Amino acid sequence: MADPTLLTDLPDQRAVFRRAAPFLAGHRLALAATVLLNLAGAAAAVGVTAAIGRVVDAAGGGDRPGLLRRVLVLLLLVAGSGVLTWLSRYWLIRTGEHVLAGLRERAAAAVGAAPLRFLEAHRSGELLRRLTGEINSLATFAAATLPDLASAATVLLLTVVMLALYSWLLTALLLIAFIPPALLILRAFHRRAGAVYAEVASAEAAVVSGFAESLPAQEQLRISGSVPRWLDRFARDNARLQDAQSAEVRTELRLNQLALLQAGCLAGLLAVSAVMVGRGALSVGVAVVFVLVTRDILHRFEDLAGAIGDAREAHVRLARLLDLLRATGGETRATAGPDLPARGELILTGVGFGYREERNVLDGLTLTVTAGERLVIAGETGSGKSTLGKLLAGLYAPDRGTVRFAGHDLATVDPKLLRSRIVLVPQEVSLVDGTLAENLAMTAGHPDRAAVSRTLGLLGLTGWVDSLPYGLDTAVSTRTLSAGERQLVAIARAALTDPAVLILDEATAGVDHATATRIEEALSALAADRTLIVIAHRADTVSRGRRLLTMPEGRLTDIVRETADGV
Repeated sequence: MADPTLLTDLPDQRAVFRRAAPFLAGHRLALAATVLLNLAGAAAAVGVTAAIGRVVDAAGGGDRPGLLRRVLVLLLLVAGSGVLTWLSRYWLIRTGEHVLAGLRERAAAAVGAAPLRFLEAHRSGELLRRLTGEINSLATFAAATLPDLASAATVLLLTVVMLALYSWLLTALLLIAFIPPALLILRAFHRRAGAVYAEVASAEAAVVSGFAESLPAQEQLRISGSVPRWLDRFARDNARLQDAQSAEVRTELRLNQLALLQAGCLAGLLAVSAVMVGRGALSVGVAVVFVLVTRDILHRFEDLAGAIGDAREAHVRLARLLDLLRATGGETRATAGPDLPARGELILTGVGFGYREERNVLDGLTLTVTAGERLVIAGETGSGKSTLGKLLAGLYAPDRGTVRFAGHDLATVDPKLLRSRIVLVPQEVSLVDGTLAENLAMTAGHPDRAAVSRTLGLLGLTGWVDSLPYGLDTAVSTRTLSAGERQLVAIARAALTDPAVLILDEATAGVDHATATRIEEALSALAADRTLIVIAHRADTVSRGRRLLTMPEGRLTDIVRETADGV
C-alpha cells in the first residue's frame, strides 16, 4: 500500500505557489487593493527623495517662491507616504490573517477527517506541530516580515526607475557595481537556505513531538524505569535542533557580506558624483538625491535579503502545511458522492489488508453481512478482528478489493454520509471536556436536548444520567467517567445517529458485570432492525450471536449459529 508521508525534502517553489493559490479565492479584491496601496506608498516614498533634491536646487539657486512651493510639496509627499504605507501594511496584514484563518480551519478539518490509518502512522506530536507551529510561524511572517518585504521590493524598483530618469549613466554604473556581486552573495545564501530551514523545521517538530507524546506517558515511563531512556532520546532530538539552528545562523551570516559591498559602492558613488558636479554634468540637488537614494537602496536591499531569508523559511513551512492537507486528502477530498439508502447489505469482496512491514492481516476476504443481521466476530488478540471492524466501518481503506454498502463502494461515499450509515464504537471511547449533553450531541447529526433525553429513555439510560450530580449538565471528560460509562455515551451517540450498521469493538471488555449488563441492555434496545456487528471475546457475548466469525491466527472461519434471542 502507498503510505502518505509528510514532507521531508525541499519543496519546489512554483508547485507550492500553485497549491496555495486556491486559498486566495475570495480575497482577490483585498489583494488588489493591497497592491495598489503598496505601489502608491512606494511612489510617494520615492517622491520624497526626489523632492529633497529639488528643494536643494531651489535653495542653491536663490529661488525663494520656488523653494516654498517645493517644501510644501515635500511635506505633502511625506504625509502621503506615511498614510499610504500604513494603509498598505494594514490591508496586507488583514488579508494575510483572513487567508491564514481559512488555512487553519482547512488544516484542522483535514486532520479531523483524515483516514484513520494515516493518523495511526504518524506521530501525534508531528501533526500537532503542523496545526499550530507552522501556521503560527506563517502568521508571524505575514504580520511582521511580509509587509517589509513587499514595501522594500516596490520601493527598490521605483527608485531605480527614478534614478535612471535623472542620470542613466550614473544609474548603470551603480547597478553594475552592486547587482552582480550582491546576486552572487544571495545565490550562495539560497543554495544553503532551503535545506537548512527544512532541517530546522523538521528538528523543531521532533522536539515538540517528544514533549507532546511523553507527557501523557509519564506514569508508564516512571513505572517501567524508562525515564532515562526517554531523556537520552530527547537529548538527541535537542542536539539535532541545536545543530540545525547553528547551521541556520551561519547561513544567515553570509548576508553580512552585503554590508562591505554597500560601503564600497557608496564611497565610489560619492567620488564619481563629486567629479560630475565639478564638471557641471550633474546638479548638486541630483547628486544629493543619488547619495540619499543609494544609501536607501543599499539598506533596503540588505533588509530585502534578510526578508527573503524569512520568506524562504515561510515557504518551507507553507509547503509542509500544504503537504499535510494533501496527505490527509484535504486538498482534493470530494464532498459529493452517491446517496445511500437507510438500510442495505455490507459486502467485502477480495479484501486484502496489511500494516507496513508486517504480514497481511486479511488476504482475499469475501464476506456478506445482510441487512438486519446479528454478527459476532471472535478471535484472539492480534488475530485481526478489530482491523476487520475498521474495514467494515470504512475507517480503513483496503489494500486490495472493495467494501460496499447497499452496492456502493465506501471509498466513493461522502465521509459525512458514511458516518451516518455505519458507526463503530471502539473499545476506548474518548470524550471532550464539557457537559454530558455536549458529548452526547457529538454525532453525525445535530440532535437537540429533547432528542438526547428521548434517546436516553429508549436505551434505558435515564436512571444512570439522573444518578450523575447534574444530570446532562454534569461536566465530564475521559478522566472522570469510567470505561463502561464512556461506552454508554458512545452507544447513545450511535442511537442518536440512527445508523444502518452498528459495529461494537469489545464493548464490554474490562467492564464490571453491572455496567456490562447495562451496556447489553442498551444494545438490545438499540438493535431494532439495524445490522449489528459485535467484536468480542467474552463467552456470553459470543454465545448470543446468530452468526459467528472466528479468526484464529488471522484466518477467517465462518460458523453459522442460530439463537433464539440474538445479541
